Amino acid sequence: MDTSTKMGTLSEAMNELKNKGYREEFKISGNSLKTGDGEQSFSPKQIKINEHYRFEGESDPADMTVLYAVETDSGIKGLLVDAYGVYSDPEDAKFMQKIRELHKTNIY
Repeated sequence: MDTSTKMGTLSEAMNELKNKGYREEFKISGNSLKTGDGEQSFSPKQIKINEHYRFEGESDPADMTVLYAVETDSGIKGLLVDAYGVYSDPEDAKFMQKIRELHKTNIY
């Protein structure tokens, strides 16, 4: 689902998604997605991208951020914020690409 439509600001989108139940703040660590406390980790096979939004920096259009609303196979819903474009971490980009390939998600 391509949801890269206008959502206002990053914080507005995060608040909207939190109201939809995306409460966990995920982070990518190595080859897994981890909960904010680091106690649970998930492989790309265990993750589904439900929505995503892209935002350009106000002062520099090349400064882009992407917000993912993801859900694990155990039902944990949360958010992952990542840089997009030139500032993205190559390892994070590879991890997200694995998820898209596994689930045939048409994002980008």
